[in-house]
Amino acid sequence: MVAKADVRKFFKAYEKVYNDAIADTVDPNDVADMYSAGFVSVTPAAVMVGENGQQLKAIMKKGFEAYRALGSKRMTCKDVSVTPIDQDHCVAEVSWSGDYERKDGSPVTIDFAINYLVEKRDGKLKVFGWISGDEQAEFRKHGLL
Repeated sequence: MVAKADVRKFFKAYEKVYNDAIADTVDPNDVADMYSAGFVSVTPAAVMVGENGQQLKAIMKKGFEAYRALGSKRMTCKDVSVTPIDQDHCVAEVSWSGDYERKDGSPVTIDFAINYLVEKRDGKLKVFGWISGDEQAEFRKHGLL
């Protein structure tokens, strides 16, 4: 089974990579290394599939630029719960807390959860999918859009 402690450690490392990306100091390979060769993204807007490689790096770069423009300052992994699927797969529900700055300079913190599909492949954990809520609605609700 995928060890819960390993999944928690993985998402603390994910937090660092995410924050480095927000600060625009990340190596794109570090971001790509967190993901499997193929993955699925499920949001209220769409279900999409993708492959890890140059396209993923370009999409992630563009996404983090958008988060910076939105006022994203820091993301904190508050908690991780793990539901095993089988010996090499699990669902990790990650509770995040995001710190943002509105256009008027006022701070806002948004708490949310994302479910990640995680696999253990060649001894390393990788995200092969995620299911998230409507982040655009949350950004509007909190005055970021």
